[in-house]
Amino acid sequence: MFDLSACHVERTPRQDYQVTWHSLHPGQRVSIYMSEDAEQFYRGDPPGTPVVETTTEQAVIANPDVHVRHYFYLLSEHGEGVVLAERQFPLQGAPNFRDLGGYETEEGGRLKWGRLYRSSKLSGLSEEDMARVRRLGLTLVCDFRQAVEQELDPTNLGEGHTHLLASLPVSPGSSRNFIENLHNGIILVDNVSDFMLDINRDFVHSQLPRYAEMFQLLLTREHPVLLHCASGKDRTGFGSALILDVLGVPENTIVEDYMLTNRYLPIDDEVARLAGQFADQTGASVSDELLRSLMEVRPEYIRACFEEIRKRFESKEHFYASALNLDAAGIRQLRDRYLH
Repeated sequence: MFDLSACHVERTPRQDYQVTWHSLHPGQRVSIYMSEDAEQFYRGDPPGTPVVETTTEQAVIANPDVHVRHYFYLLSEHGEGVVLAERQFPLQGAPNFRDLGGYETEEGGRLKWGRLYRSSKLSGLSEEDMARVRRLGLTLVCDFRQAVEQELDPTNLGEGHTHLLASLPVSPGSSRNFIENLHNGIILVDNVSDFMLDINRDFVHSQLPRYAEMFQLLLTREHPVLLHCASGKDRTGFGSALILDVLGVPENTIVEDYMLTNRYLPIDDEVARLAGQFADQTGASVSDELLRSLMEVRPEYIRACFEEIRKRFESKEHFYASALNLDAAGIRQLRDRYLH
Protein backbone atom coordinates (compact mmCIF):
# COMPACT_ATOMS: atom_id res chain seq x y z
CA MET A 1 0.00 0.00 0.00
CA PHE A 2 1.08 3.56 -0.71
CA ASP A 3 0.67 6.32 1.87
CA LEU A 4 -1.10 8.92 -0.29
CA SER A 5 -0.19 11.75 2.07
CA ALA A 6 3.48 11.08 1.29
CA CYS A 7 3.18 10.71 -2.50
CA HIS A 8 4.14 13.89 -4.38
CA VAL A 9 5.28 15.21 -7.73
CA GLU A 10 7.21 18.49 -7.84
CA ARG A 11 9.30 20.32 -10.45
CA THR A 12 13.03 20.57 -10.02
CA PRO A 13 14.82 23.86 -10.89
CA ARG A 14 15.63 22.26 -14.27
CA GLN A 15 11.91 21.52 -14.86
CA ASP A 16 12.31 17.77 -14.44
CA TYR A 17 9.99 15.81 -12.13
CA GLN A 18 10.86 14.86 -8.57
CA VAL A 19 8.58 11.95 -7.61
CA THR A 20 8.51 10.84 -3.97
CA TRP A 21 6.38 8.27 -2.20
CA HIS A 22 6.14 6.14 0.91
CA SER A 23 5.23 2.48 0.88
CA LEU A 24 4.00 0.38 3.77
CA HIS A 25 6.32 -2.31 2.38
CA PRO A 26 9.77 -0.68 2.67
CA GLY A 27 12.30 -1.79 0.11
CA GLN A 28 9.78 -3.03 -2.44
CA ARG A 29 10.48 -2.37 -6.11
CA VAL A 30 8.28 0.28 -7.70
CA SER A 31 7.87 0.79 -11.46
CA ILE A 32 6.99 4.31 -12.62
CA TYR A 33 5.11 4.92 -15.86
CA MET A 34 4.51 8.33 -17.48
CA SER A 35 1.75 9.50 -19.82
CA GLU A 36 0.20 12.70 -21.16
CA ASP A 37 -3.22 11.07 -20.69
CA ALA A 38 -4.30 10.32 -17.12
CA GLU A 39 -7.32 8.40 -18.42
CA GLN A 40 -4.96 5.79 -19.81
CA PHE A 41 -4.18 4.77 -16.24
CA TYR A 42 -7.78 5.04 -15.03
CA ARG A 43 -9.08 2.92 -17.92
CA GLY A 44 -6.66 0.18 -16.96
CA ASP A 45 -4.88 0.25 -20.33
CA PRO A 46 -1.45 -1.43 -20.38
CA PRO A 47 0.88 1.23 -18.94
CA GLY A 48 3.66 0.51 -21.41
CA THR A 49 7.33 0.56 -20.46
CA PRO A 50 8.34 2.01 -17.10
CA VAL A 51 10.56 5.09 -17.18
CA VAL A 52 12.06 4.13 -13.82
CA GLU A 53 12.25 1.05 -11.60
CA THR A 54 13.61 1.59 -8.09
CA THR A 55 13.40 0.64 -4.42
CA THR A 56 14.45 4.07 -3.08
CA GLU A 57 11.00 5.75 -2.73
CA GLN A 58 12.10 8.68 -4.85
CA ALA A 59 13.11 9.35 -8.42
CA VAL A 60 13.99 12.26 -10.71
CA ILE A 61 12.40 11.80 -14.13
CA ALA A 62 13.49 13.81 -17.14
CA ASN A 63 10.74 16.04 -18.52
CA PRO A 64 10.42 15.30 -22.26
CA ASP A 65 8.30 18.40 -22.94
CA VAL A 66 7.86 21.27 -20.46
CA HIS A 67 4.74 22.44 -22.31
CA VAL A 68 2.85 19.19 -21.65
CA ARG A 69 1.14 17.98 -18.46
CA HIS A 70 2.44 14.56 -17.44
CA TYR A 71 0.86 11.96 -15.17
CA PHE A 72 2.58 9.11 -13.38
CA TYR A 73 1.48 5.63 -12.42
CA LEU A 74 3.41 3.95 -9.63
CA LEU A 75 3.07 0.17 -9.56
CA SER A 76 4.58 -1.85 -6.72
CA GLU A 77 5.91 -5.37 -7.07
CA HIS A 78 2.91 -6.46 -4.96
CA GLY A 79 0.51 -5.14 -7.62
CA GLU A 80 -0.59 -1.96 -5.82
CA GLY A 81 -0.85 1.16 -7.94
CA VAL A 82 -1.39 4.90 -7.56
CA VAL A 83 -1.73 7.73 -10.08
CA LEU A 84 0.17 10.96 -9.32
CA ALA A 85 0.66 14.40 -10.85
CA GLU A 86 1.81 17.86 -9.86
CA ARG A 87 -0.59 19.60 -7.51
CA GLN A 88 0.42 23.04 -8.80
CA PHE A 89 0.16 23.64 -12.54
CA PRO A 90 3.20 25.80 -13.38
CA LEU A 91 2.03 29.08 -14.92
CA GLN A 92 3.77 32.45 -14.86
CA GLY A 93 0.57 34.46 -14.82
CA ALA A 94 -1.52 32.38 -12.38
CA PRO A 95 0.65 30.83 -9.66
CA ASN A 96 -2.32 29.53 -7.65
CA PHE A 97 -3.56 27.31 -10.49
CA ARG A 98 -3.80 23.78 -9.12
CA ASP A 99 -5.34 20.34 -9.54
CA LEU A 100 -7.82 18.85 -7.06
CA GLY A 101 -6.87 15.31 -8.06
CA GLY A 102 -5.50 12.56 -5.86
CA TYR A 103 -7.46 13.20 -2.67
CA GLU A 104 -8.89 10.14 -0.97
CA THR A 105 -12.53 9.94 0.06
CA GLU A 106 -13.93 8.52 3.28
CA GLU A 107 -15.09 5.46 1.34
CA GLY A 108 -11.65 4.79 -0.14
CA GLY A 109 -12.12 6.36 -3.58
CA ARG A 110 -9.67 8.84 -5.09
CA LEU A 111 -10.24 11.97 -7.14
CA LYS A 112 -9.02 11.67 -10.70
CA TRP A 113 -6.17 13.92 -11.71
CA GLY A 114 -6.71 16.31 -14.61
CA ARG A 115 -10.47 16.73 -14.16
CA LEU A 116 -11.01 19.51 -11.58
CA TYR A 117 -8.85 22.62 -11.34
CA ARG A 118 -8.94 25.80 -9.23
CA SER A 119 -7.14 29.06 -9.87
CA SER A 120 -6.74 32.79 -9.43
CA LYS A 121 -7.71 35.20 -12.25
CA LEU A 122 -6.49 34.35 -15.76
CA SER A 123 -6.06 37.84 -17.21
CA GLY A 124 -2.29 37.78 -16.69
CA LEU A 125 -1.47 34.58 -18.55
CA SER A 126 1.43 34.68 -20.97
CA GLU A 127 1.11 33.18 -24.45
CA GLU A 128 3.01 30.14 -23.17
CA ASP A 129 0.65 29.90 -20.19
CA MET A 130 -2.39 30.02 -22.46
CA ALA A 131 -0.97 27.28 -24.67
CA ARG A 132 -0.46 25.08 -21.60
CA VAL A 133 -3.98 25.72 -20.33
CA ARG A 134 -5.52 25.01 -23.74
CA ARG A 135 -3.88 21.58 -23.72
CA LEU A 136 -5.79 20.73 -20.53
CA GLY A 137 -8.95 20.46 -22.62
CA LEU A 138 -11.13 22.56 -20.31
CA THR A 139 -14.81 22.54 -21.26
CA LEU A 140 -16.12 24.72 -18.42
CA VAL A 141 -14.64 27.75 -16.62
CA CYS A 142 -16.63 29.04 -13.62
CA ASP A 143 -15.76 32.64 -12.76
CA PHE A 144 -16.93 33.71 -9.28
CA ARG A 145 -15.77 37.34 -9.59
CA GLN A 146 -18.15 40.26 -9.60
CA ALA A 147 -19.03 41.94 -12.91
CA VAL A 148 -16.65 44.88 -12.37
CA GLU A 149 -13.77 42.47 -11.70
CA GLN A 150 -14.55 40.47 -14.84
CA GLU A 151 -14.66 43.67 -16.91
CA LEU A 152 -11.36 45.02 -15.55
CA ASP A 153 -9.50 41.70 -15.80
CA PRO A 154 -11.27 39.55 -18.42
CA THR A 155 -10.53 35.86 -18.59
CA ASN A 156 -8.32 35.21 -21.60
CA LEU A 157 -7.23 31.76 -22.71
CA GLY A 158 -6.24 32.75 -26.23
CA GLU A 159 -7.62 32.01 -29.67
CA GLY A 160 -8.88 28.56 -30.52
CA HIS A 161 -9.99 27.69 -26.99
CA THR A 162 -13.43 26.13 -26.86
CA HIS A 163 -15.03 26.23 -23.43
CA LEU A 164 -18.10 27.53 -21.69
CA LEU A 165 -17.26 30.58 -19.61
CA ALA A 166 -19.86 30.69 -16.84
CA SER A 167 -20.18 33.98 -14.97
CA LEU A 168 -21.26 33.11 -11.43
CA PRO A 169 -20.62 36.33 -9.46
CA VAL A 170 -20.39 35.72 -5.73
CA SER A 171 -20.90 38.81 -3.54
CA PRO A 172 -20.82 37.99 0.17
CA GLY A 173 -22.88 40.60 2.03
CA SER A 174 -20.06 41.74 4.25
CA SER A 175 -17.73 42.26 1.29
CA ARG A 176 -19.89 44.17 -1.21
CA ASN A 177 -18.81 47.60 -0.01
CA PHE A 178 -15.32 46.26 0.60
CA ILE A 179 -14.81 45.38 -3.06
CA GLU A 180 -16.37 48.64 -4.24
CA ASN A 181 -14.01 50.58 -1.97
CA LEU A 182 -11.11 48.40 -3.07
CA HIS A 183 -11.47 49.59 -6.65
CA ASN A 184 -11.22 53.14 -5.32
CA GLY A 185 -8.00 52.35 -3.45
CA ILE A 186 -9.61 52.23 0.00
CA ILE A 187 -9.51 49.35 2.48
CA LEU A 188 -11.88 49.60 5.43
CA VAL A 189 -11.24 46.65 7.72
CA ASP A 190 -10.91 46.92 11.48
CA ASN A 191 -10.34 43.25 12.29
CA VAL A 192 -9.19 41.08 9.38
CA SER A 193 -9.93 37.78 11.10
CA ASP A 194 -13.51 38.75 11.99
CA PHE A 195 -13.99 40.20 8.52
CA MET A 196 -12.89 36.98 6.80
CA LEU A 197 -14.99 34.82 9.13
CA ASP A 198 -18.03 36.95 8.26
CA ILE A 199 -17.34 36.55 4.55
CA ASN A 200 -17.09 32.78 4.83
CA ARG A 201 -20.25 32.50 6.92
CA ASP A 202 -22.06 34.62 4.34
CA PHE A 203 -21.11 32.16 1.60
CA VAL A 204 -23.54 29.83 3.38
CA HIS A 205 -26.09 32.51 4.30
CA SER A 206 -26.63 34.07 0.89
CA GLN A 207 -24.37 32.73 -1.87
CA LEU A 208 -25.41 29.09 -2.15
CA PRO A 209 -27.64 29.65 -5.23
CA ARG A 210 -24.53 30.50 -7.26
CA TYR A 211 -22.77 27.36 -6.10
CA ALA A 212 -25.92 25.33 -6.85
CA GLU A 213 -25.64 26.68 -10.42
CA MET A 214 -22.04 25.50 -10.47
CA PHE A 215 -23.09 21.96 -9.61
CA GLN A 216 -25.75 21.92 -12.32
CA LEU A 217 -23.06 22.95 -14.81
CA LEU A 218 -20.75 20.22 -13.51
CA LEU A 219 -23.48 17.67 -14.14
CA THR A 220 -23.66 18.71 -17.80
CA ARG A 221 -19.91 18.78 -18.48
CA GLU A 222 -17.89 15.57 -18.55
CA HIS A 223 -14.48 17.01 -19.34
CA PRO A 224 -12.02 19.12 -17.30
CA VAL A 225 -13.45 22.02 -15.31
CA LEU A 226 -11.81 25.11 -13.80
CA LEU A 227 -13.08 27.27 -10.92
CA HIS A 228 -11.53 30.68 -10.33
CA CYS A 229 -11.95 34.11 -8.78
CA ALA A 230 -9.41 36.92 -8.24
CA SER A 231 -6.83 35.28 -5.98
CA GLY A 232 -8.29 31.78 -6.07
CA LYS A 233 -8.59 31.57 -2.31
CA ASP A 234 -11.97 32.64 -0.83
CA ARG A 235 -14.80 32.32 -3.34
CA THR A 236 -12.93 29.61 -5.21
CA GLY A 237 -11.86 28.06 -1.92
CA PHE A 238 -15.48 27.63 -0.86
CA GLY A 239 -16.53 26.27 -4.25
CA SER A 240 -13.67 23.76 -4.20
CA ALA A 241 -14.53 22.78 -0.63
CA LEU A 242 -18.14 22.09 -1.63
CA ILE A 243 -17.06 19.89 -4.53
CA LEU A 244 -14.63 17.91 -2.38
CA ASP A 245 -17.28 17.53 0.30
CA VAL A 246 -19.92 16.28 -2.14
CA LEU A 247 -17.39 13.80 -3.52
CA GLY A 248 -16.82 12.45 0.00
CA VAL A 249 -13.43 13.92 0.91
CA PRO A 250 -12.93 14.30 4.71
CA GLU A 251 -13.13 17.81 6.12
CA ASN A 252 -9.54 17.76 7.41
CA THR A 253 -8.29 17.01 3.88
CA ILE A 254 -10.45 19.81 2.49
CA VAL A 255 -8.86 22.21 4.97
CA GLU A 256 -5.39 21.03 3.92
CA ASP A 257 -6.20 21.77 0.28
CA TYR A 258 -7.60 25.16 1.24
CA MET A 259 -4.37 26.03 3.06
CA LEU A 260 -2.22 25.35 -0.02
CA THR A 261 -2.96 28.90 -1.17
CA ASN A 262 -0.44 30.08 1.43
CA ARG A 263 2.14 27.90 -0.30
CA TYR A 264 1.38 28.64 -3.93
CA LEU A 265 0.22 32.26 -3.89
CA PRO A 266 3.29 34.56 -3.69
CA ILE A 267 1.88 36.54 -0.79
CA ASP A 268 5.00 38.56 -0.04
CA ASP A 269 5.28 39.56 -3.71
CA GLU A 270 1.62 40.57 -3.73
CA VAL A 271 2.05 42.65 -0.59
CA ALA A 272 5.08 44.39 -2.10
CA ARG A 273 3.13 45.07 -5.30
CA LEU A 274 0.13 46.50 -3.43
CA ALA A 275 2.09 48.47 -0.84
CA GLY A 276 1.27 52.17 -1.08
CA GLN A 277 -1.70 51.63 -3.40
CA PHE A 278 -4.34 51.55 -0.66
CA ALA A 279 -5.38 53.87 2.15
CA ASP A 280 -7.80 53.66 5.07
CA GLN A 281 -10.72 56.04 5.76
CA THR A 282 -8.30 58.67 7.10
CA GLY A 283 -6.14 58.58 4.00
CA ALA A 284 -3.25 56.85 5.76
CA SER A 285 -1.44 54.04 3.93
CA VAL A 286 -2.58 50.55 4.81
CA SER A 287 0.08 48.51 6.60
CA ASP A 288 1.87 45.55 5.03
CA GLU A 289 0.61 43.43 7.94
CA LEU A 290 -3.01 44.16 7.05
CA LEU A 291 -2.41 43.45 3.37
CA ARG A 292 -0.71 40.17 4.23
CA SER A 293 -3.59 39.16 6.48
CA LEU A 294 -6.05 39.80 3.66
CA MET A 295 -4.02 37.76 1.19
CA GLU A 296 -3.45 34.66 3.31
CA VAL A 297 -5.88 31.92 4.31
CA ARG A 298 -6.42 30.37 7.73
CA PRO A 299 -8.05 27.06 8.70
CA GLU A 300 -10.74 28.77 10.76
CA TYR A 301 -12.03 30.60 7.69
CA ILE A 302 -13.12 27.51 5.75
CA ARG A 303 -14.11 25.69 8.93
CA ALA A 304 -16.53 28.56 9.60
CA CYS A 305 -18.35 27.56 6.41
CA PHE A 306 -18.76 23.97 7.56
CA GLU A 307 -19.83 25.07 11.03
CA GLU A 308 -22.48 27.32 9.49
CA ILE A 309 -23.73 24.48 7.30
CA ARG A 310 -24.06 22.23 10.35
CA LYS A 311 -26.01 24.93 12.18
CA ARG A 312 -28.43 25.62 9.35
CA PHE A 313 -29.10 22.15 7.94
CA GLU A 314 -30.26 18.90 9.49
CA SER A 315 -27.69 16.74 7.71
CA LYS A 316 -25.35 16.74 4.73
CA GLU A 317 -28.06 15.10 2.64
CA HIS A 318 -30.48 17.88 3.62
CA PHE A 319 -27.86 20.48 2.70
CA TYR A 320 -27.08 18.90 -0.67
CA ALA A 321 -30.74 18.55 -1.62
CA SER A 322 -32.17 21.82 -0.32
CA ALA A 323 -29.26 24.22 -0.87
CA LEU A 324 -27.30 22.72 -3.78
CA ASN A 325 -30.17 21.03 -5.63
CA LEU A 326 -28.29 17.73 -5.60
CA ASP A 327 -30.25 14.54 -5.06
CA ALA A 328 -28.75 11.09 -4.57
CA ALA A 329 -28.66 10.45 -8.31
CA GLY A 330 -26.81 13.70 -8.98
CA ILE A 331 -24.25 13.00 -6.28
CA ARG A 332 -23.73 9.49 -7.64
CA GLN A 333 -23.24 10.89 -11.14
CA LEU A 334 -20.56 13.32 -9.91
CA ARG A 335 -18.78 10.61 -7.95
CA ASP A 336 -18.84 8.24 -10.92
CA ARG A 337 -17.36 10.99 -13.09
CA TYR A 338 -14.62 12.33 -10.82
CA LEU A 339 -13.63 9.36 -8.64
CA HIS A 340 -11.88 6.10 -9.39
